[in-house]
Amino acid sequence: MTTTSSDLTADNSEERAAHLALEGSVRDRFVLGARALGNLLSNPDDTKQVFLLSMVANSGSFPQYLLRIMASEEGDRLLREQPSIDRAHVDWDALRALPADTLGGAYARYLDDNGLDPDLFQAPPGLPPIIAYIAKRTRQTHDIWHVLTGYRPDVAGEVALQAFTYAQTRMPSAGLIAFFGSLRFATQAPGTMLMSLDGLRRGRRAAFLTTVRWEDHWTEKLDDVRAKLGIEVARAKEVRLQSADAALSPPRSRPSPRT
Repeated sequence: MTTTSSDLTADNSEERAAHLALEGSVRDRFVLGARALGNLLSNPDDTKQVFLLSMVANSGSFPQYLLRIMASEEGDRLLREQPSIDRAHVDWDALRALPADTLGGAYARYLDDNGLDPDLFQAPPGLPPIIAYIAKRTRQTHDIWHVLTGYRPDVAGEVALQAFTYAQTRMPSAGLIAFFGSLRFATQAPGTMLMSLDGLRRGRRAAFLTTVRWEDHWTEKLDDVRAKLGIEVARAKEVRLQSADAALSPPRSRPSPRT
């Protein structure tokens, strides 16, 4: 049976998105990406749409991103060792036992407080091994970036973190989510646009976080890690904006990306 272009764009699985990213036409990638972005803006809890959008929107920018990772000693080590942040590779009880002001202690508490599962984010199917690992690493470190920046896992915080991420990685999907998310949720979460612009500024000022091996820093003071990497934490005004957004929004959870 022959798979047609319309079949590929109608199928919303990660495997199909990977196929389009590697072999699909610009039109097919655009159609799937636009659909994923629209679905995400309609339902910000649908994390799977972020994954689909990322694969098709970032395919053209990824080679340069990979070269940037490989160019540093830290990035080369990361790709050789390929550490994973999940229950199979991290002692979560040990992280929970760390003081709350350490990176590991703050991260474990963040996951627990928000009901987040560290095993949720795994490598997407259908991609070459190196690309699949970077995608997995990006997913698994997303919440560490939340902890470091101080952005909450609500609408305003997620949109602002995408702006920060775009400044760090130059991946189009992050820029699209930050821009359209700021417009879409301007009424629901006032100040989101300003937070996004500030996230963009902070992301530009911070060190390149993609190549950091966070596992080596669990026991360090969170403020020391931020200072070493040039990361500014969200100011009190932004935290109040995010708190107001959280009060207006239902409890958020991240669905499984598996289809």
